[in-house]
Amino acid sequence: MSHHMRPLPFTKLLRWILREYEENGSIFGIHRSQFYRPHAGAPYSSKLFGDDLATPIGPAAGPNTQLAQNIVASWLTGARFIELKTVQIMDELEFGRPCIDMEDEGYNVEWSQELKLEQSVQEYIKAWVLLPVLRRLLGWEDFPVGAIFNLSVGYDLKGILQPRMQTFIDRMLDASGDIAAYRDELQRRFPDFVDVEIPSALTNSCTLSTMHGCPPDEIGKIARYLLEERGFHLTVKLNPTLMGPDFVRKTLTETLGYGDIEIPDAVFEHDLKYPQALEIVKMMKACGERQGKFFGVKLSNTLAMRNHRSVMPGEEMYMSGRSLYPITLNLWNRLNRDLNGDLAVSYSAGADAANVARIFSCGALTVTMASDILKPGGYARFLQCIENLDAAMKAKDAKDLRAFAANKDRNLEEAAADALVDPRYKKAYFAGPPKVERPLGFFDCITAPCVERCAVRQDVPAYALQIARGDYDGALATILARNPLPGLTGYVCTHLCETRCTRANYDEPVNIRALKRFAAERGSVPSRTCAGSNGRAVAIVGAGPSGLAAASSLALAGFRVTVFEARDRAGGMMAIAPAFRLPPSVMDEDVRRIEAMGVEIKRRHRVKISPENLLNMGYDAVYVACGFPKDAPLGIPGDDAEGVWTALSLLEETSAGRRPDLGKKGLVVGGGNTAMDAARTAQRLAGVPVTVVYRRTRAEMPAIEEERALLFEEGNRLEELAAPLRVVVKDGRVAGLECERTRLGEPDASGRRRPEPTGERFVLEADFIVAAIGQSADTAFLRNGRIELAKDGAIVTACSGRTSIGGVYAGGDVVTGPAIVIQACADGARAADAIRREFGIERPHGGNVPAPTADELDELRIARARRVSRNHEAHLPVENRKGFELVETTFDEESAVAEAKRCLQCATVCGKCIEVCPNRANYSYASLPLAVVIPNFEQHGGTLRSCGFERVEIVQGSQIVHIDEFCNECGNCSTFCVHEGRPFMDKPRLCLDEESFASLEDNAFRVEEKRIRRKTNGVEESLTVLERGYLYENADLRVEMDEGYVVRASEAKRPFEGVASLRSAVEMSVLHRGLSASMSWLLDDRAD
Repeated sequence: MSHHMRPLPFTKLLRWILREYEENGSIFGIHRSQFYRPHAGAPYSSKLFGDDLATPIGPAAGPNTQLAQNIVASWLTGARFIELKTVQIMDELEFGRPCIDMEDEGYNVEWSQELKLEQSVQEYIKAWVLLPVLRRLLGWEDFPVGAIFNLSVGYDLKGILQPRMQTFIDRMLDASGDIAAYRDELQRRFPDFVDVEIPSALTNSCTLSTMHGCPPDEIGKIARYLLEERGFHLTVKLNPTLMGPDFVRKTLTETLGYGDIEIPDAVFEHDLKYPQALEIVKMMKACGERQGKFFGVKLSNTLAMRNHRSVMPGEEMYMSGRSLYPITLNLWNRLNRDLNGDLAVSYSAGADAANVARIFSCGALTVTMASDILKPGGYARFLQCIENLDAAMKAKDAKDLRAFAANKDRNLEEAAADALVDPRYKKAYFAGPPKVERPLGFFDCITAPCVERCAVRQDVPAYALQIARGDYDGALATILARNPLPGLTGYVCTHLCETRCTRANYDEPVNIRALKRFAAERGSVPSRTCAGSNGRAVAIVGAGPSGLAAASSLALAGFRVTVFEARDRAGGMMAIAPAFRLPPSVMDEDVRRIEAMGVEIKRRHRVKISPENLLNMGYDAVYVACGFPKDAPLGIPGDDAEGVWTALSLLEETSAGRRPDLGKKGLVVGGGNTAMDAARTAQRLAGVPVTVVYRRTRAEMPAIEEERALLFEEGNRLEELAAPLRVVVKDGRVAGLECERTRLGEPDASGRRRPEPTGERFVLEADFIVAAIGQSADTAFLRNGRIELAKDGAIVTACSGRTSIGGVYAGGDVVTGPAIVIQACADGARAADAIRREFGIERPHGGNVPAPTADELDELRIARARRVSRNHEAHLPVENRKGFELVETTFDEESAVAEAKRCLQCATVCGKCIEVCPNRANYSYASLPLAVVIPNFEQHGGTLRSCGFERVEIVQGSQIVHIDEFCNECGNCSTFCVHEGRPFMDKPRLCLDEESFASLEDNAFRVEEKRIRRKTNGVEESLTVLERGYLYENADLRVEMDEGYVVRASEAKRPFEGVASLRSAVEMSVLHRGLSASMSWLLDDRAD
């Protein structure tokens, strides 16, 4: 594979634009619904450098401004201040791939143009000519093109003075010769556009990009040359290192939480120092005034650091994106104060749609972006930036940007301070990459990571879509198809699905659990019943989530199900959850729904015989799901004293309505979710905050962050790094807890750092202590049986849940140890499936899954480029949390619908690799579903014969193709692909010319009107489209097939060994048919 881009000729590029727009209503994959439409009276329009600037927003110098189509894509979506990619005399640099890592905060390793100088200027001129052509094509000639091309050069004066660099600059200042040649092309091929107005000068402004470590005197020399001798309006890019090592390191690592980074001292030592920068700015301002030219600063450059992620090659990389926003705003604020507010700024560091209006209110003249538009949504993110700026200006009744920034100094002070505490810029804000653990396929790659992450594979996009439509009954039915406990999981699920929500690439994950809870409470469905009994009976031991899930699934399949439960309420541990977190009525409603299916639950019925004996009592199968109902004791002296409680005993007391008098000084030992429940319960009983004692730190607590936050929000305290040694007893009752201070050592098997003793001892006073250090299973009934147990007492099972005894299955905590509710449900459903299969009973049909309509898909196209704030459930005010009233309320209808509309419907729509590619190298094409069985061939005695069959199935209606010429293998599509794959390598790689096709050895395609060629491992094969079928040829075979891939004739071209497959022929036909129908402009056009 080649990482060298091959720019398209002007004629081919324009023909592409015209054909795509005519046939698809899009240009370079950007649909017209995402175009910015100019309009009169836009308050953000202005004059800059003497030219019209229709919007003050655009792409920063970088990967989004190096090819003509990149610039066109930016302009279409509203960008008008175009910072061209930095050029320098050294234009044959080689650097490793991938070169971009934008998973969260951005990093890169490439630092200037990847094209030759002559190619770069040609790309800029092509784009300059295309913009007025597009203006006419789109019917916008009542408005100016409104774009400013801002030249960016580096990195030393000697290089800038070289002849080739001088020629480059000359052509940028006067491209009349090149433009005349393009007019000739327009005259010959596109006469409708021959008379469009095209200024001969592409630019009169320049940004000086100073390399990290550029000496101060060199910066001054280049700046003076550009101002005085070249007459440019000039901006000098400054580095974030100006804030000094202490501020930069502390802000990033301590304030913002980017703890993995390492910035060597050399980064600061080599860079310009703040006093020097201040003097340069003052001198250049004066120089600019003498020359009658603009002078300003660009804030800011990237930040060099060690390559700690190892995604890209090399020892050093450069940080960009949201992590630099607080540093850069504070640098701007410092410069602004020291220059008495007289500072012109072009801003670019973590700018996005959510903060762009605030940046302009601080006085920025322009704002450019790179990291943000390299994320899903891509160039179309510009549109929301402009809309948000427009809305903010109208809200302030600001007629122009100057009026909008009337209080810029105060606004900047406030913005700089807020940036240091805003959660959006902290590392913890990012939920994690929404990936699935599957490779990327040649076809059919659309998938919803949230569904993959859910233990029961809940169809989140489907029920979110139904809620968005107002179909709450349908939403509940969709949930129940995979999850029999929607009420319970709507309250207490740990929502791991949200850690894989694609929304994390934009803002925050969809509030999936809250939507489920809303559907459970607002939706209504008839009782679900089986069509009839299958004559089989199953006994289930334990009515916790796992047992109930198994019961529900089995009942739907026609089994007679009996559940034995030792407690007086079904629900397992959840039956004693505190009411402020889970109202008892919620669990009861889920249980009622299951009982309505015909499931019999025998409460207060502890099983005392082995599961084998249950089989002898007439049950055809047994599922053991007895959970972990026994508390683990503290196991230290004094733990039997009066005032020592176990977590489960305390929760059982309160769930029964009793309110024991605990005392005032309380300690809860443990760090899991049960400990959080116990501590918050104890606080309500005691009437004062309690202290949680934990042997590690808060960061290592196994309780989910949400539960930890609620614990501390209610005023409870944490005594961390404390290991209990003994209960201090006075007069037979608890008086305190003696602990030993620990320190964190190396990680243990759980991945958390191991607590190690220090020898320091101390005593915490206490009236009561609650032990919440874990639970164990009550498996006494297994002792006389033959079921195999592990050393820790867990039941040993196969992946299906089957135990060592035929007909007996097990799952939930008794197999896995303490786990989350949804995992227990998954275990129950899996065991039910295994039992069903054992008796040859089919799984009941789950019903139809809703899909977005055409109008909804249009709305999704817009939504997939926008940040939309997450809707949060309302919480009971802390001061009102005295009793057991519910803390977290259910969404109201407006909030639920709004949140459901944040779902990006990843099960139906993807295209992330299209959006994040700066060069527009990935495209989607329409494909008809296909399922065929094709023969394989072998040679036997010199005769070609069929030797079996294989099935080829393609199910999705949208597929991806990759354009080789546009790709530089930056790796950005790999970062955001939901699979563990590389779209630029794994998807069909289409070559637009013979040179590209010849240069590739593998996964290369060349498409013509009636033929498609493919190269695999250096060997070419072809498929020719006949009048009624196909002719497939490779080095070994020639096969003629009809349109349904039925072989009409076949012959061997030479002797071969092994089996020959026709799969490649089918794949080529799918690609050719799809491109011919929906992207015909990509077919080989030899006239160009």
